[in-house]
Parts: sequence; C-alpha cells; structure tokens
Amino acid sequence: MDYRVVITEPADQNFRDHFEWIRERSIQGAENWRAKMIEAVLSLAKDPRRNALAREASAFPVPIHCLLVGKQRGLFRILYSIEDDEVRVLAIRRPAQDFLKPDDLDEG
Repeated sequence: MDYRVVITEPADQNFRDHFEWIRERSIQGAENWRAKMIEAVLSLAKDPRRNALAREASAFPVPIHCLLVGKQRGLFRILYSIEDDEVRVLAIRRPAQDFLKPDDLDEG
C-alpha cells in the first residue's frame, strides 16, 4: 500500500528556512540538500513505519516517527505521523535543535 504524503505548513517553513541557510553558504550544496530531502520525504509513501519513534513522541497524542537524512554535521530529522493512509510530515529539524513540541505545529 502506498501512503499519501502531506507536507504541513510548519514542515514546509522548516524546509524553506534550512534551504535558505544552506544556500547562503553554498548554492550547489543547497540544491543537493533539496534533492536529498525531497527524495527522503517521497520515500515515506512506502513503508513509513520502518522508522523508529522520535525521541519526543511521548509529548504527542499520536505516534511521531523520525527519518534521519544525511550524515554527521549534515544530519536532519524528518518528523512525521501516520494516520490511516496518510503520512503527515510535521517538521524538519537538525538534531541539535530542541525537541519538537505540540505548540511548534500550530499552522495558524
């Protein structure tokens, strides 16, 4: 079964912020990062349960999973939930960032 992948507004903003930060340092690096992140997010359509629960999952009413993308200093965490046939990408964060909190996901 393929899942429908939905990018929430907070996750989209995270993506744009990280992309711009990287782009200020390296245009090619930002393009490579973008391609890698898009590929990773799209991979969630197949078997999204393959990834472990996120460290902060207990703070949420639904299970929050974490897909790690990149290596060492270039590592990012894609945080998402699975509901029925839908994967909702909630946030894209660096490991050094504070844990995701429910308030971080306000789309208003």
